[in-house]
Amino acid sequence: MMTTLKYLSKTILLPLILILSPALLRMANADPPSAGGSPSGEIYAVTGVARDDALNIRSRPEASAARVGVIPPDGTGIRLLGPTAKVGSSTWREIEYQGMRGWVNARFLAAPPARPDTDGLEMDLQCLGTEPFWNMHIQGSRMELDRMGNKTSFTVSAPVASANHANIWSMTFANPATGAHGVAFVERTGHCSDDMSDHRYEYTLRTRFGDDAVLSGCCNRKP
Repeated sequence: MMTTLKYLSKTILLPLILILSPALLRMANADPPSAGGSPSGEIYAVTGVARDDALNIRSRPEASAARVGVIPPDGTGIRLLGPTAKVGSSTWREIEYQGMRGWVNARFLAAPPARPDTDGLEMDLQCLGTEPFWNMHIQGSRMELDRMGNKTSFTVSAPVASANHANIWSMTFANPATGAHGVAFVERTGHCSDDMSDHRYEYTLRTRFGDDAVLSGCCNRKP
């Protein structure tokens, strides 16, 4: 009986090992996706793509993968999601662009020119919140708030960075005509959620309008 089992194990396992060896070798040599490269949430633009062409978004980090979307040659607002994959001599990045998610060849991505920050915070933010729904645009010294069609403008102070956390800022805002005023706190978290989608925002925002209301939501830099 033992002799029969030994014979069967040799006749079955040896061909199986020979079949699987090339596949196992390829898996061992493959470079897995990593979290290297630029940090998640960074905004990039298309570069090096002809004006009559487009940058393909692939389902996986390889040129033969299914195309799930395209980005025009002058496309901006491409958000990096973090993972990097090295395939041969090419580097691929997982991105999000206008609701589409997938992989693009990193050679066609470039960081847009830096815009001036104020105490480390770029004052060109598009913010939103849900239930109740509201939108806010902070640009320079102005803030526009839209609460279900009720729009109000404010003058915003220069942001002040936290003394012990470089990713947190505070600013005040006021409307001299109505007397409305408040304070806002912005924190760069890289993973703020609007609680209604899978989208992740770079900043978390919390605002208090006098003694009236507190709103919280998420922000991104406006592309």
